[in-house]
Amino acid sequence: MAAKKVKGAEAPTIDGKVDKVWDSVRATKVVASEGPQGKVEISLKALYTEKEVFFLFQWPDKTMSLSRFYEFDGKEWKKTKGNEDYFALAWDIGNSVKDFPKKGCTVLCHKVDKELSLKTNAPGERIDYWFHKPQRMVAVGQADDQYLTHELKEKSESARRTDPKTGGGYEDNWDKEAKRPKYTFPEGVKPGPILLKKDAVEIKDYGRFKPGDRLPREVLAPFTGSRGDVQAGAVWEKDRWTLELKRTLVTEDRENDIQFAGPGPYYFGISVWDDADDEDHSHTGENVLKLMLK
Repeated sequence: MAAKKVKGAEAPTIDGKVDKVWDSVRATKVVASEGPQGKVEISLKALYTEKEVFFLFQWPDKTMSLSRFYEFDGKEWKKTKGNEDYFALAWDIGNSVKDFPKKGCTVLCHKVDKELSLKTNAPGERIDYWFHKPQRMVAVGQADDQYLTHELKEKSESARRTDPKTGGGYEDNWDKEAKRPKYTFPEGVKPGPILLKKDAVEIKDYGRFKPGDRLPREVLAPFTGSRGDVQAGAVWEKDRWTLELKRTLVTEDRENDIQFAGPGPYYFGISVWDDADDEDHSHTGENVLKLMLK
């Protein structure tokens, strides 16, 4: 995939709506497969300026899934089934991951006793992981900036961790002692899947809720620090997601972020989920993707 250079004034607005400037770029088409949703064709485009890089992704999805709720059954609150329509990019930082340019993100996934383990294979290998979460993060204009190493987290089959933050981010909307949500929407606002922390109202009267009432599992605020480096905007319309991402070419977090310093190549892979958890995704596998800044 070749990124076209444009002037800063021509750069797209990151809102999930396709600005005219994207028409000047030829789309690259790739297929993600092996997930419950089967083969998913993804359209990719890229632009860059002197300081920033921009991406446009589009893929089919018959439903918009923003399904992370607590539901009241008349006696207690329980998590509902479902999740989000995730989308993720795995970038090989500094060409540090052996065989990634040949085998793509398949070098990161390992089957261990029927469990899927996600990690790199040696010290010094590192992946920059951009995780699009439409329910938890798009409303604050970000994707979740993470990274992947070879060391599994404690009691986990994953070595994926979040970049450092200085504040903000989403947090559980849950009172652990009382076992019920902590926050609801302001008076007169119809409850939905997204509750911003600045709008959240602490619940005083739980008698107001009736069976079937739902509240989001998280309250949202933008991350500050390295975890908030990637800006995002997404729209689901006519059975299709449109996602735009933006990041500075070079960041201060050189350990955990890919640095777009020079023409490339920059190798990456894509994963896509349909209202599913970590393992239930389609991915580009050995179909290695490469970004060049022309």
